[in-house]
Amino acid sequence: MGPGETFAFIFFTIFGFAGFNAMLKHRLKMAEIKMRGIQSNDASTQAAIEELRNEVRQLRDTTMRYDMSFDAALTRMEERVDRIETRTYTTTAANDPLARLRTEQ
Repeated sequence: MGPGETFAFIFFTIFGFAGFNAMLKHRLKMAEIKMRGIQSNDASTQAAIEELRNEVRQLRDTTMRYDMSFDAALTRMEERVDRIETRTYTTTAANDPLARLRTEQ
C-alpha cells in the first residue's frame, strides 16, 4: 500500500465516521421534532375532544330543561282544559235540564 492510498484510507475513515455521525445526529433531531409535533397534536386533539364533550353535555342539559318545561306546560294545559270542560258541563247541566237527561242516557 502506497502513501497515497494510506492517506485516502485515513481521510475517508476519519471523515466517513464524522459524516456518518452527523447523519445520525440529524436523523435523531428529526425524529425528536416529529415526536414533539405528534405529542402537541395529541394534546390539541385531546383538548378539542374535551371541548366537544363539554358542548354535548351542555346541549343535553339544555334539551332536558326544555323537555321538562314543555312537559310542565302540557300538564298545565291539560288541567286548564279539564277545568273548562268541567265548568262547561256543570253550567250546561244547570241551565238545561234536558242536557242532563241526554248525558245520562
